[in-house]
Amino acid sequence: MTHARIPDFSQPVPVRSPAAPSVARRRIPVDPRYLNLPNEPVPGEIEPWQAVTPVRPDTARSLRFLDTAGELLAAAFIIGGGMVLTGLATLL
Repeated sequence: MTHARIPDFSQPVPVRSPAAPSVARRRIPVDPRYLNLPNEPVPGEIEPWQAVTPVRPDTARSLRFLDTAGELLAAAFIIGGGMVLTGLATLL
């Protein structure tokens, strides 16, 4: 039974050269008009400032207040419910 040779990792890895260095890569012919395109905006593309600026929809002040009041009410019910369940657990 022959064992595979364990590589010597203390030595640098040998660099392999291409099989045929004399053969150059063939370039695909490209129409020169398409090589240097002008920097024009693409329809539907967003501007860089739009990507980093938070855009908040205009909402009525009362709706934001009701949203905040609802969040506070939900938090009070969650905390209160936890306190009631803790109280009930002590009775068991």
